[in-house]
Amino acid sequence: MLIGDVARQAGVSRDTVRLYTRLGLVPCQSRQAGSRLYADYDESAVALIEGIKTAQSIGFTLAELGPIAAAYIAGSLDDRQQRKLLAAKLDQIDDKRRQLDQLSESLHAKLDDQGPAQGRA
Repeated sequence: MLIGDVARQAGVSRDTVRLYTRLGLVPCQSRQAGSRLYADYDESAVALIEGIKTAQSIGFTLAELGPIAAAYIAGSLDDRQQRKLLAAKLDQIDDKRRQLDQLSESLHAKLDDQGPAQGRA
């Protein structure tokens, strides 16, 4: 499958497919057609890209997804490992939430200490 077909079916741009390929998240094979070299993607590339988009939407970075995608492609990412990865991401999110709550409380206290704003520009 050519890059345009993959991008269209996955609902992403060709540049996104190229980025994921360059990062090793989506494998492809090179195919010679006349004097041109094309990237040829397996049918599973669409599902893989959709999985990457889902993982990003719940907080995974592309850097974090590198080893995960490699394990998925190799067929060695079982349910236990997936749960472990999700639990670790949830811990990171909870830690970040606590940090943001502390920052918010600190800023509110600082604003309360300064009293009401009076004609500041």
